[in-house]
Amino acid sequence: MKDKSTIVNMVSEEEKKHHRRFWRRAFLLYAIAEIVILGIQYFITRNQCKVCVLPPAYYVVNWLQHLLFTGLLWYCLNRFYRLPRWQTILVNVVFFCLHYFLWITVLYFIFRYGKPVLIWDRVSPKSFEWFVYGSWADIGKYVLKLSAFYVLKFYFEYRRAERQRIQLAVINKDMQINLLKQQLSPHFYFNTLNNLYGLARSNSHRLSEALHQLSNIMRYVIVDCNQPKVLLSEEIKFLQSYIALEKLRYEQDTVIEMDVNGAAGDQQIIPLLLIQFVENAFKHGMKEKSEKNWMKVEVAIHHEELLFKVQNSYYGTATADGIGIHSVRRILDLQYEGKYSLEMLDGDNRFLVTLKLILS
Repeated sequence: MKDKSTIVNMVSEEEKKHHRRFWRRAFLLYAIAEIVILGIQYFITRNQCKVCVLPPAYYVVNWLQHLLFTGLLWYCLNRFYRLPRWQTILVNVVFFCLHYFLWITVLYFIFRYGKPVLIWDRVSPKSFEWFVYGSWADIGKYVLKLSAFYVLKFYFEYRRAERQRIQLAVINKDMQINLLKQQLSPHFYFNTLNNLYGLARSNSHRLSEALHQLSNIMRYVIVDCNQPKVLLSEEIKFLQSYIALEKLRYEQDTVIEMDVNGAAGDQQIIPLLLIQFVENAFKHGMKEKSEKNWMKVEVAIHHEELLFKVQNSYYGTATADGIGIHSVRRILDLQYEGKYSLEMLDGDNRFLVTLKLILS
C-alpha cells in the first residue's frame, strides 16, 4: 500500500493536470463565444449600415485581440486569486486600468496604421481622445470577461472541493483498512502461538490442522487484503479459520458455531470488514474457562444481499464504541453509504450484532 505522502503527491499532480484541462476547455468555449458575438455584430452592422462595415480582416484581428487580452487577464487573476480581500480588490483595479488603456491603445494604432487591410481608406482618422470617449462598450466587455472568470473559478473550486472530499475519503478508507489489519495481528497472533505451543507440547493431533488454519489467515491478511476488495467466499473462509483457531482457547464443550447459507458466487466485499465483529465477540463476550460461554455466527447470502449476525454470551463488558468497531462504521459510511444497516443490541445475557449489506 502506498504511504500517505506518495498518495498526496499523486493527488496534487492529478489536480494540476485537471486544472490545466479545465482552463483550456473554458478558454476554448470562450473563443467560440467570441466568434458568435463578433459574427452577430458583423451581420447586424451590415444590415443596418453597410458603409459602417469594416474589412473581414479587422474582425479576425479583433477576435484575436479579445483572446489575447482575455487570456492574459485570466492568467493574472488566477495567479493572484489567493490574496487577501483588500489586495484582491487592489489587483482588480490595477488590471482594469491596464486592460482599459492597453485595449484603447491597440485600437488607436489599428485605426491609424491598419489601412487598407484592416480599415477602409474612406474611414477618417480618429484621435486617441475619441477612443477614450467611445469606450463604454469596451468597459462592458471587460466586465463580461471578469465575470466569466469568477463564475468559472467558483465552479472549479466547488468541483475541486468535491473531488478532494472523495479523494480524502478514499485515503482515509485505505488507512482505516490498514488499521484494521494492525489491530487484528498482535493480540490474535500472540494467543494463537501460545495455543500452538500448548498443542505441540502435548503432541496433539490438532496441531497440523491449526498450523494450516494459521497459514491461511496469514496469507489472507498479508497478501489478499492488499486488494481494494476480495471475494466474499475468501472472507468467509478467513472467518472460519479465525474461529477455528480461537476455539483452541476454550473448553471442548463450549458452543462456538458458524453457519453459512447461500452461495457467495463472485460477490466481493471490503477485506477484514466482518472480522472485527467476531473478534469483538471473543474479546468482550467470551471468558476462558467459563461454562456460560457461547457464540453463533450466521452468514446468509441472497443474490447481492448479505445478512451477517454475531450472537454471543454477554457479561456486561461488550462494547460498540471500540476503535475497531468505530473504524468499521467509518468504512461502511465511506464504501457502502445508503447500502447497509448495522444494529448492536444487548440484553438477557446476550450481545447481538446484525449487519445487512448490499454488496453491489
